[in-house]
Amino acid sequence: MCGHNSLFLGQVGDWSWEAVGALCDTDVLGARDAAGSPTYLAFHYYRVRGSGDFHLRSLTFGDELTVLSRCFGFGSESVLTLHDITSTTAGGEPPAGVEPDAFYRPPPPATLRVETFNRWIARKEAHSNRELVLSSPPGFRHAHLPRLPDAHSPRLAYGRARRVHTFVEDPDGRYVTVADGFTTRYAVDVTRDLNGVGLVYFAAYFSIVDQAVLRQWHALGRDDRAFLRRRVVDQQLCFLGNADVGTEFEIAVTVRARAADPAEEVVDTVVRVAGTDQLIAVGTQRVLRDLEEGE
Repeated sequence: MCGHNSLFLGQVGDWSWEAVGALCDTDVLGARDAAGSPTYLAFHYYRVRGSGDFHLRSLTFGDELTVLSRCFGFGSESVLTLHDITSTTAGGEPPAGVEPDAFYRPPPPATLRVETFNRWIARKEAHSNRELVLSSPPGFRHAHLPRLPDAHSPRLAYGRARRVHTFVEDPDGRYVTVADGFTTRYAVDVTRDLNGVGLVYFAAYFSIVDQAVLRQWHALGRDDRAFLRRRVVDQQLCFLGNADVGTEFEIAVTVRARAADPAEEVVDTVVRVAGTDQLIAVGTQRVLRDLEEGE
C-alpha cells in the first residue's frame, strides 16, 4: 500500500467501502438490486490533495497513518466519503473530526485529504461492461447521513470537467500551454486491470493515466528521474464509463504551466474509447516540478 498511485489509492477506496458498509448497514461487496442482480458501489469521482512537502510519493514503508472518515448523503444512489489521512510518523497531528469547511482548506502538514464519490451501478447486460445503469440495493440506509454544504458539492467539479475536459477553472486566464495535441493508446489488460467482478478496477485508471502522462513527459524531453521528483499536490479523476477486456483507449494529454510560476503545471487527461467519442474518464493533476537548467 506504499505505492504512489494505484496501490495506495485502492486502499483508500477500500476504506470508503468499509465506511459506507458500516454506516449504511449494507454489504457493499455483495449487494443486489431489487431484481436480484449484483449492484456495485462504483467510484464516480476521486480527489486526493496534499502539499509540496507531503504528497502521495511521501509515503513509505513503516509509516503510521491515522485515518478519519465521514460519509455524506446524496440520495438513494450516491454517497460521498471524506478521508483525513495523517502521518504521525511525519509529525502530523490528526484533527478531532472531519468537518467540511476545514476539510476543503489546504491540508495541514503531513496530511492527505481524499474524497470519493460513489454511485450504485449494475450492468445493463450480464456479460458486458459497456453499459452501466444506476441501481441501488433496497436495504441501503442513507437518510441519516449528514448533508454536505452545496458549495463543496463534488457535482460542481466533475460536472465542469465532463463539459470542458479539465478540473481547472479558467485555465486560459492563469496558465500558458506547454504541450497540446499529444495522444497515446492503451489496451485494457486482462492480467492487471480487472477487479473481482470483471469491471475495470477504478484504481487501475490512475496507473493508466500516469502511463500516458509519462509518455507525454518523455515527448517533452524530460527524463524518468525528473518524473519521480514531481510532487503531485492535487489529483482529480472522474470515471464516466467502463470497458470490456481488450478495449483500446485513446488518451489525450494537455500540459499547462502557471503564467506566474512555470514550475507549477496542470496536466489534463481525457480517456476515450479509441476511434469513438465515448468518454471513459477525465482527470487533472496539479504538479510542482524542479525546473531544469535553462528552462
